[in-house]
Amino acid sequence: MEEENIFFDYQKQPGKVLNKIEMPQGSKPKISIITSYYNSDEYLWQTFCTVENQTFPYWEWIIVDDGSAKEKTDILDKIASQDSRIYVYHKENEGLAKGRDFAISKATTNYIFPLDADDLIDKTMLECSFWALETFPKATWCYSNSVGFQNMIYLDAREFDVEKMKVDNQITATALIRRKAIEELGGYQKAKRYINEDWHLWLRMLQMGYFPIHMHFYGFWYRRKEKNSLLKQINDPHSEANLLRLEAIKNEAMKVKQKVEAIELPTKLAEETEIIDMNYADFPEAYLGDNVLIIAPWLKTDKHVLEIVEKEKDKHITIITTKPCNYIGRQWYEDKAEVFDLTTFLAQKNHEDFIKYIIKTRNVKKVYFCNTDKIQLDSNVEVICENYIEDESMYAVYEKKYKKSKTLWGKILRKLRIKI
Repeated sequence: MEEENIFFDYQKQPGKVLNKIEMPQGSKPKISIITSYYNSDEYLWQTFCTVENQTFPYWEWIIVDDGSAKEKTDILDKIASQDSRIYVYHKENEGLAKGRDFAISKATTNYIFPLDADDLIDKTMLECSFWALETFPKATWCYSNSVGFQNMIYLDAREFDVEKMKVDNQITATALIRRKAIEELGGYQKAKRYINEDWHLWLRMLQMGYFPIHMHFYGFWYRRKEKNSLLKQINDPHSEANLLRLEAIKNEAMKVKQKVEAIELPTKLAEETEIIDMNYADFPEAYLGDNVLIIAPWLKTDKHVLEIVEKEKDKHITIITTKPCNYIGRQWYEDKAEVFDLTTFLAQKNHEDFIKYIIKTRNVKKVYFCNTDKIQLDSNVEVICENYIEDESMYAVYEKKYKKSKTLWGKILRKLRIKI
């Protein structure tokens, strides 16, 4: 985590470029993204791009305009015209909670994914979340580590703690949630207007003994505007609304009696939790065209994988790692490939299933097994086994940069670089 805090590249925000991935014809959505929109036109386009860029295209996006000013709604028509998976509804202003519940009432899937109109998601977020909940059927929701950016910059990878959740909301609103659980608990509007709707929902879930999956990669980017944000207004310690909010949260927290543990991936607990075989037979083939798949233990100091990526740069490249991987190594490759660290969202039992799913849905014609065990694949897939000694020179450069960053001058340069 310390290395991540020093070397994480905050400039690599998702959604800076639009790389739309279409849902295959005849397919149906499996995830309902919901957004309660209120005068958020300044940042919505980038949020739109992060949704369109998802490696998992089986989604619908339901946007509810909660009484925005007329001049702030033009962008809604613009983005809805670009994708038939996007649905826009207009209603009078009633607050975020009722806006989300209205969106849920229009959803057609069993999974709900709340996303505010100014936040961002990593391009693999929906795919990893879907596989996590599908393969851990007892879990109720699934969330990832988060990145704070803009006016507040930080990385949040804290492990779930039910006792701390009673006094501090450690989980962002953006998570994949089983729709049945939300409806069973009366939805978001059971919280009063502007009363931390997401925290209120998590506490009600914990009262029922429901538990989440915590995926340990940075899938969510939380835009921290702060200056005039709604969050700052409701957290104002001098406001009457904030005192009412704290009282409402305290009342819900007191009802949490059970010791609830999250599935922290990768952990032993994950292996002891009921896991089912993933059935991906109904996924169409080849929605991304010809693809090359690279499977490696990790992306740390592996110069050889970089050479393969460079050699195959004209193809669509997917990289899969099978052992815990430093996130900084992953960031090196994300401009060139889609990257999945299987240990962050799956139990080991389902690794092979996910690899075969990738081969099917990406029309993979060539697979590189790099310093990792080969699995049995169809005869129409070219298999290349690469066994080699890692080039330690990359690590030496990395270590040198790390030591420099620990000096006072290095810390100053890092802060300047982040704010650029």
